[in-house]
Amino acid sequence: MSRIRIDIFGQSYDLKTDDSEVDTEEIENYVQAKIKHYEKAYQSLPPHKVMLLLVLDMARDYILTRRQLRELEKLLATSVDRLAGKIDSIME
Repeated sequence: MSRIRIDIFGQSYDLKTDDSEVDTEEIENYVQAKIKHYEKAYQSLPPHKVMLLLVLDMARDYILTRRQLRELEKLLATSVDRLAGKIDSIME
C-alpha cells in the first residue's frame, strides 16, 4: 500500500492506494503542480472555485490524453496490418 500526501489550501490530506500500476509520487507531483498553478493564478477566487477550475482542467487533460491514445492505437493497428501484409507477400 502506498501513501500520498496532498496539500490543498494549507490543509494536508493523507491518501492511501493499492494501485500498483500507478507511481504515487508521480500522482502527488502532478496534483501538487496543478494546485500550485491554480492557487497562484486565481488568488482572488474562493478556494472552492479554484478547485472547480482545477478539476475541469484535469478532466480536459484526461480527455485529451485518452484521445491521443486512441489515435496512437489506430496508427499502431494500421502499421501492424501493413507489416503483416508485407510479410504475407514475402512468404508467398
